[in-house]
Amino acid sequence: MTLLSGADLGPFAPLAERLQDITEALAATTTQREVIEIVLTPAVQALGATAGIVLLVDHTDQQMKIAGSQGYEDFTLTVWQEGPMEDHLLISDILRMKKALYFEHAGALKAAYPDLESRTGAMAAVANATLPMLLDHRPLGVIVLDFKEPHTFTPAERRFLTILSAQCAVALGRAQATVTLEDRVEERTRQLEEERAAQEAFVTFTEAVGSETDLPTLVRQAITVLLARFPEASVGYYEEEDSLWKARAWSEDVEPATAAVIAAGLPANLPMFAQVLKTRELVFAHSWNDQPEQSEGAPEEYGAVATYPLVVGGELRWLLSVARRERRTWSEADRSMVRAVGRALNLALERTETARQVMLQNAELQARTRALEAFADLTRDLASTTDPLLLIGRAQEVVLSMLADGAALFYVPEGDRWYSRVQHGSLHSPELQAAVDAGLPYAERPNLLIPWTSGQPHYQDVYDRHADQLAPLVGRIGASATLPLRVGGTLSGVLAFILFHQRTWSSVDRVLLETAVQSLELALDRAAKTRRLDEERTALEAFTHFAEVVGSETDVHVLVRQAITLLEDTCEVEAAHFERDGELFRLGAGHHLADPELLLLLRQGFRLQHSSIAQVLRQNTAAYIDHWNETGLLIEETGVYRAVAGYPYLVDGVLESVLMIGSKVTATWDERTKGIFRAVGRSLDLALDRARQTRTVTAQRDALEARTQELAARTQELEASTQALQTSTEELQAFSYSVSHDLRTPVRHMQGFLQLARTSLGGQLDERSARYLDVVRQAGEQMNTLIDAMLNLSRAAQRTLRPSVVDLNQLMTQIQATLVPDLLTRNVQWEVAVLPEVWGDRGALTQVLTQLTENALKFTQSRNPAVIRVWAEDQGESWSVRVQDNGLGFDPRYQDRLFNMFQRLHTEQEAGGTGVGLASVRQLVLKHGGQVFAEGQVDQGATFGFILPKGGLSPTGEA
Repeated sequence: MTLLSGADLGPFAPLAERLQDITEALAATTTQREVIEIVLTPAVQALGATAGIVLLVDHTDQQMKIAGSQGYEDFTLTVWQEGPMEDHLLISDILRMKKALYFEHAGALKAAYPDLESRTGAMAAVANATLPMLLDHRPLGVIVLDFKEPHTFTPAERRFLTILSAQCAVALGRAQATVTLEDRVEERTRQLEEERAAQEAFVTFTEAVGSETDLPTLVRQAITVLLARFPEASVGYYEEEDSLWKARAWSEDVEPATAAVIAAGLPANLPMFAQVLKTRELVFAHSWNDQPEQSEGAPEEYGAVATYPLVVGGELRWLLSVARRERRTWSEADRSMVRAVGRALNLALERTETARQVMLQNAELQARTRALEAFADLTRDLASTTDPLLLIGRAQEVVLSMLADGAALFYVPEGDRWYSRVQHGSLHSPELQAAVDAGLPYAERPNLLIPWTSGQPHYQDVYDRHADQLAPLVGRIGASATLPLRVGGTLSGVLAFILFHQRTWSSVDRVLLETAVQSLELALDRAAKTRRLDEERTALEAFTHFAEVVGSETDVHVLVRQAITLLEDTCEVEAAHFERDGELFRLGAGHHLADPELLLLLRQGFRLQHSSIAQVLRQNTAAYIDHWNETGLLIEETGVYRAVAGYPYLVDGVLESVLMIGSKVTATWDERTKGIFRAVGRSLDLALDRARQTRTVTAQRDALEARTQELAARTQELEASTQALQTSTEELQAFSYSVSHDLRTPVRHMQGFLQLARTSLGGQLDERSARYLDVVRQAGEQMNTLIDAMLNLSRAAQRTLRPSVVDLNQLMTQIQATLVPDLLTRNVQWEVAVLPEVWGDRGALTQVLTQLTENALKFTQSRNPAVIRVWAEDQGESWSVRVQDNGLGFDPRYQDRLFNMFQRLHTEQEAGGTGVGLASVRQLVLKHGGQVFAEGQVDQGATFGFILPKGGLSPTGEA
């Protein structure tokens, strides 16, 4: 505070001079005691007070502490005492209100705070002045002046006390800041010194180890550095084994007896270990072992100990311990040294582990490369091979060439036994070989069951001879590895590799085997796709051949004989044609069945509607029954066939005849035979329909020729119409030749001349003749639809893909917009999730998604609302795109037929269609390297979808 020279301060002038002196004295203070002494004594003297006291707030525990007093005799009991702030109501009020309180007359203080004297046990002074001290609005404490006589505090005195308390607060704050700053400087100086020492230790150790990756060398260097800092200590390096921490390295000063103890292992409950294992942090203890009774045998000659956890890859691997000869407190410098060396050693160990992992990864990469190179050579050697067993055998040969002496077998579960289908290498035991050849019990072979049920490889470093219950036979087997083999994503068997010595299957070995199996799976998939293409080509050739053979033939028996001959020549089956005779179906002409008893029964006839395939035949599509001899048989004598298939022929929705084939060789139908049978069955259906139409037209022509002469003109017109129909029929007879050429023109001609005939005849047609003409027209429309469908399928098969990044969300939005006009009268609920971007041909994928969406809408026509869900699932290396509806659904037993040509599981009344749309979807998806699938239940909706690989396509459409 500065007084203005010559200013007239009136009554405040004497007090101002005292404030001037106090201000100048406070400027030189640096401690709390000095501040209070300078402030309190002048205040008491200036106002004539008896005594004064300063109480400060301790914010750590909200206590009032006496910082200084003036005028009180020793041991004088006053109402101003130390204690919790909440007990000092007067002081609390002053600090809360931030204003001074003055009590000028006797009893004024007691009247305001009646319990003050009773609480403190002291008498209050006659008059008092209590002033708050605040710094930045934060309460520091109070200044109290006591008077023995009543005292009226003049404005000048109140002003003096207010300024004095403010100056005291500022000075106390400055003193406290000075002390705090000095403490911080001292603490920071100490920290810098410790950091310097730790940094020097770190540098020393780092320079010592350099780029070293040998573990023992790193540990020895760490021990050397620590001993240089703690020459009176012993250093040990520990690793856990069998629930004990065993010393692997220690300093040379360790006594032999102690070395034997720590090498044998110390329990984890030692103080030097227990807390480190719990917290995974550096621990300093004042004693090696505070509980010797719980750790018998532990060394006792050590006192203070520091234990550093060495964590690599998130795992506590080792412990570094520094044990001193006596109990002592670890200084910050000591702690920093241990911490620095421990951290440096940990970093070096992490570097060593990283180097080891890199070496291991390189070894794995080399093993994978060797396996891939071997399988690349194998693939080139077997480029023209589609036999899966041959591929598996060659793969076994490649793998064993990279392993030691051993053997490889491929097991397939059939019934209640495991059968070896391919073996490479000798088992060195005739008894074991005989057991394998006879088939191993399914449930008693966990070595095969584990990979089969879990889908994961199973490795045994030491082969468990008792688990497979083959102990007497497998004496030479030392190690084994069994891996599941998938073809087309489906488990097909288990590859077993056995070695005639024990072997620890390293990560390199596992990479080698698993890479080999993956490569084999790719080769098997390729072979399966090649076989499917061959089967489809064979089916098409069969279709074309049959169409050329039957030509324009209209005799039903000739047509049937040709179909039966073709099937028996190409499919190794026996075939027969059964015709309706009332409620029975009897064996027709053209068969080559030789069993006289079976012939007699089949000629007598049977009720097909009571057979196990009747329901499927009513769906107007081919029916395939695998394992026929294990089902309820139509006729007991037909049990000679292991598989049976039938193709129905309906006229106006009524089953009139059935073409049947039976196999005595195989119990399941392969895709090749199915394709040929479907093609021949469909071709025969078209030929029989054509024959029926021809007979109808001929009968109509004969009826027209019988009309009277007065209708000659009309008869002439009718003959012209008949000629047109004959021309159309001739064009239809050329259908077989036109399978690979233009089929549309004959159908268009037939439709045109039928219209001319109807126009010419006008109202002269009787109901029956009109129906005949309608039948011909409908057949032509159906043929036209089928031609379009076949052309679409052909285009799909021949289409050259132009791959690019395709956003399926845009395609789905476009498809929905296109379908909106056709759905205005329907209640359709769309649930379209966010779809991914894929690599493929935009036009082809648009056609695929459109077909699946329209298919869903078609089969939900009877639903209100129709719910259409579209979403995709990320399957790692591929995308699965799904379209689900709540429509008619289908029987899941026949889901494998849905994507075949002309296959339909619903009647025309339930849902129209050609049965070619899904076949086109399959062709387009296959060209993308993908797969199609269908899931559903009858009347519970269906899900159709496709799987696309995430890899790119070549411009030719190859994955």
